[in-house]
Amino acid sequence: MIFRWFESLVDPFAPGHDGTPPSSIWRFYWHYLRQVRGVLAAICVVGFFVALVEVSLFDFVGKLVDMAGKMAAPDFFRVHGRELLWMAFVTVVARPLLLGIHDMLVNQSLVPSFTARIRWQQHRYVNRQSMAFLHSDFAGRIANRIMQTGASLRESAAQIVDALWYVIIYTLTALYLFAKADPRLTVPLVLWLFGYIALLWYFVPKTKVRSLAASTAKSKFMGRVVDGYTNAATLKLFPHAGLEDEYVRDSVQENVDKVRAMTRLTTAMDVAITTLNGLMIAGTGALGLWLWSQGRVSAGAIALSTGLAIRISNMSGWIMWVVN
Repeated sequence: MIFRWFESLVDPFAPGHDGTPPSSIWRFYWHYLRQVRGVLAAICVVGFFVALVEVSLFDFVGKLVDMAGKMAAPDFFRVHGRELLWMAFVTVVARPLLLGIHDMLVNQSLVPSFTARIRWQQHRYVNRQSMAFLHSDFAGRIANRIMQTGASLRESAAQIVDALWYVIIYTLTALYLFAKADPRLTVPLVLWLFGYIALLWYFVPKTKVRSLAASTAKSKFMGRVVDGYTNAATLKLFPHAGLEDEYVRDSVQENVDKVRAMTRLTTAMDVAITTLNGLMIAGTGALGLWLWSQGRVSAGAIALSTGLAIRISNMSGWIMWVVN
């Protein structure tokens, strides 16, 4: 029952925008996203609390280390029983509940229905074009662009609203917790942020160009294949199967070349991010140990800062992919 309620939030065939989609990328997004702005806002709100819960778990691990080091084992549960029960509630009840609501908003409300709505509206738009428009391109290429755009627009929008917001909250909270332990603990994370932004500035424009070329080549390949199947009766009247194979083979090779150019860039990007993450983790751990040796921070602060640094580094590749 609850699944159907979330699924009813977005109707794939609701009256929508049948006019010409804007050429500007931001207006193009808003042209479709404004139809589900309530669901996207709900994802933002839930994502905010999910991020806070995630960070609170790392904060509690640091406190747990400190509490365990300051007290005899027999007295630990008596003194800190309420805090342990509260974190157990957060871990066992609150976190799964929030993640469940988040997943239902994304998987039940957005993924099936919103993707279908975009495809339906774009189909209606294309279907009302002139014969000259429809005859000026491959039918398969046009159909492939409709199928690609609906899924890509929905996925990128959901990931931007969800992932970027999540990481912003995560990073700001981490900076606050680091600074509360000792302001110097924030130095590796701040340097990492500048380095990460520099990698985004360098790689994203290049990825945009190469991914567009790969997508165009894929649509061209799809168009030629579908065009060949559609006109199979005509093609089989002539003994030129080899020419048809070569015709499609050219588009396959072009697609492979474009995708290889894109994957070379993503491989270089992954290596750069992994190296940057390693420096951040090592720097945070080393600085935390040095401050601990000077009596500036507790052992719990080392556990907190190192754990959060590892978590942020694990998310960094995912966020780079989302931005791309």
